[in-house]
Amino acid sequence: MAHSDSTQQPSRIKVMVIGGGPVGLAMAVMLDRFQIEFVLVERSPGISDHPKARGCDIRTMELFRQWGIEDKVRARGLPSGSDSFAFVDAIAGHEYGRTVPELNVGHSPTWRCLVSQDVVEDELLALVRHSRVGRVLYNTEFVGYEELEGEVLVRTQDTRGGAAGEWRADFMIGADGAGSTVRRQTDITMRGPSTLAVMANEYWLADLSHLPRITATAAYRVVPNDPAESIWTVLNGNGRDRWLSTGHVGREGDERAAPRTDAEVVALARRQTGIADLDVKVISRSVWRLSRQVATKFRSGRVFLVGDAAHRFPPNGGFGMNTGIHDAHNLAWKLRLVFDGKAGAALLDTYDSERRPVAESNADFSLGNQKRFLATDAALRSGNRDQINFWIRDTHNHLHSSGQSLGFSYEEGALVADGTARTPLNPKHYQPNDRPGNRFPHVWLDLAMVRSTLDWFDQEFVLVAGPKAGEWLSAAQAAAESIGVPIRTRPLDVANESDGLWMGSRGAVLVRPDGHVAWRMPWAPADPAAELASAMSSILFRQADNIN
Repeated sequence: MAHSDSTQQPSRIKVMVIGGGPVGLAMAVMLDRFQIEFVLVERSPGISDHPKARGCDIRTMELFRQWGIEDKVRARGLPSGSDSFAFVDAIAGHEYGRTVPELNVGHSPTWRCLVSQDVVEDELLALVRHSRVGRVLYNTEFVGYEELEGEVLVRTQDTRGGAAGEWRADFMIGADGAGSTVRRQTDITMRGPSTLAVMANEYWLADLSHLPRITATAAYRVVPNDPAESIWTVLNGNGRDRWLSTGHVGREGDERAAPRTDAEVVALARRQTGIADLDVKVISRSVWRLSRQVATKFRSGRVFLVGDAAHRFPPNGGFGMNTGIHDAHNLAWKLRLVFDGKAGAALLDTYDSERRPVAESNADFSLGNQKRFLATDAALRSGNRDQINFWIRDTHNHLHSSGQSLGFSYEEGALVADGTARTPLNPKHYQPNDRPGNRFPHVWLDLAMVRSTLDWFDQEFVLVAGPKAGEWLSAAQAAAESIGVPIRTRPLDVANESDGLWMGSRGAVLVRPDGHVAWRMPWAPADPAAELASAMSSILFRQADNIN
């Protein structure tokens, strides 16, 4: 059972997680699923009461489906089909145009959900509270660490004036956000600009449910008619009464004389909505830096970085929190195999070689979206109707991002390349493919559309075999026995290239616990068991990449 604010602390654990935001909590969920003993420390007294990040992409919702919280998260977000931006002079005023929601063409058993970070944290914490191998300690600050022979000595401090703590862990995971203390103490540097702009968030409560299309609009870009007025984005929290205004307040620092008073936030909200007598209640506020940075490495010895500690994106497109959750999903199964002695320590090096290129790609995509907003703002200020129409249409590329969410492929790491050329990533359109490094394609396994191929991949390697590949099924058992790692078998009745299944009717694909393809052979060789055992050995017992 996980406990908050516990004073009974074990001195020896497997993994110490620093930071209890959505990525740290996702890491805890994954460690629990693999039964890896952990302690998570968070200096705050509890989960965030501020929305911060907003939106769970398709891949994240696939993971939530697997973890059993998809419906709970979706019930607390905006309804499906609300992924649309409206460009207005005020929410209740003139609308210049809007984007249309992305069409769901069936490449996943689920779909993205526009929901705020505080909701995600709440649902993840509910899962972690039931853990039998880990605990969450709030009001506990990470102070420092020392890497020893075979372990990490971690020091913490109770923020309420309580006792200091010392922990001996096999590994430490820094999930402590953009200003990561863990990252700074490892001396890992960041590449890219640390400050593109300084932004302010104003979180406020006001009932706008009477306005048309309010539940069908994820965000409003408010461009006032008065050119002296700043342009703001107002994010829709729940389709009813929770709103987050975010706007530029400086280049290197907050250039305002002082933060807005509650009265000033109320006045701002009334101008942004165009409702002069709107009843507004201020909830909270924050100031943050717009950045585009990726760490030069995601691992230093026995310390790993996940989430914003490893990469900082502009929020445009909503890839920050999602990328961090996928980091956690990538790392946990590798830790389990290394702890069990079923893989060499060098398997952990693949966390960096796989996740860092994805972070760079998502950072570039997010920065492109941020620049697109600036061009759209200029168009709206120009008053040129054709210019306005062009840039609003171009903003479809901001939200239509299933290719960016599902189409990333690991080119180097815990996989065996098969020599086929990589298909260039198309951020807008996802093209399923069972090539090594790709997420194995989703195919419904029943006419009721309840069971998906994605349901096969969770905590073990799986060999997926074509409809005429019976020899692969028996080969999997022999290979598993020879290397000492279980391999589940799953025959597919049909292997259609239109579904991205290029393994053929007599071939097979080896899929990792995280659902990414590790190896593919679209034919039956002379000795299938030997081929499969060789592939598994290559994946699990790699040569060290010397990441320090």
